[in-house]
Amino acid sequence: MIHKTEPMTLLELVDRIKELSNGVLQSMISANGQDVKINMIAPLETAGFGDVAFLASSKYREEAKNCKATALVLTQEDKDAIWGDKEPDRITVITRNPYAWFAYALQIILPEVKPEPGIASSAVIAEGAQVDPSAYIESGVVIKAGAKIGANVVIGANSVISEGVEIGEGTHLYPNVNIYYGCKIGRRNIIHSGAVIGADGFGFAPLDKTYVKIPQVGVVITGDDVEIGANTCIDRGALNNTIIGNGTKIDDLVMIGHNCRIGNNVVLSGRVGLAGSTTIGDNCQAGGGAGFAGHLSIPAGTIIGGGAGVPGTITTPGYYAGYMPALPHKEFFNILSVIKRLPEMRRTLKRLEAKVDSNNKTE
Repeated sequence: MIHKTEPMTLLELVDRIKELSNGVLQSMISANGQDVKINMIAPLETAGFGDVAFLASSKYREEAKNCKATALVLTQEDKDAIWGDKEPDRITVITRNPYAWFAYALQIILPEVKPEPGIASSAVIAEGAQVDPSAYIESGVVIKAGAKIGANVVIGANSVISEGVEIGEGTHLYPNVNIYYGCKIGRRNIIHSGAVIGADGFGFAPLDKTYVKIPQVGVVITGDDVEIGANTCIDRGALNNTIIGNGTKIDDLVMIGHNCRIGNNVVLSGRVGLAGSTTIGDNCQAGGGAGFAGHLSIPAGTIIGGGAGVPGTITTPGYYAGYMPALPHKEFFNILSVIKRLPEMRRTLKRLEAKVDSNNKTE
């Protein structure tokens, strides 16, 4: 749950952002702007008196110029492009990353209210489970033997924490999260409703047209400051563990197979699918619907476009894409019919090349 803070001066807001970012995100307020009162963050098109608006993309410079906000947050480059040598006719805040500035500002103006510590009467805590006194456990939660719940953890209604699970300090589980036995969740994680962490990996050995289940004896381990979206599934490892690195952000409806190793500060958008034993390097990004074939590696800093299929290891970092955009139905099927004939066309081309070579030799 969030609540609205009282209005604050622009200088107070800027100082709080600097503090939250550990000094990384600094800002410069234009003259006479430090003491103005700020009530809310608002979009360029609707911002008015008492609001701060931000320009995150240069293509909206015209909207920023006409914005009615009390203060406008933007880069020096965008300010120069809009007003040139003239002084803007409004208060400005210059920062190198207005989008991150906006994210911090929202955290300050609309902070999440932490519930008071306690355990609901309908929660079931097994003997031998350890729950820190500062944790908050909602109705219907089940915490099984050997589980360890850290300081200031929030566990939403009807979540199930299985045997031996460890949940780090400050982590928040929304309602109906299931964490299977032995998994280890880092500090300050956010796990949204419907997520399943540590279900069995999809491992079966074929035998005479039947399948023998391979016990999945690894676990899932997440680092600190990880966010996992609603209805996302992360499978436990078969022998090794499935690892999610620090700062990684995983969207809704993502599937991560067994033994995958995801680096630090990776971003996986909705419906991304990783088959087992995929390794993703630090600071990679994958767009919505991208698929990874498994038993492959992606180097640090690589970007995979939405809907792209990755069939094998990538060795050189870069931006990779591979899908056909939506086309009119008839045009798509015309292209498809050509694609289906490519092997035949290739054979014909080879015959023609051979014939041309033969004719050239006889001349």
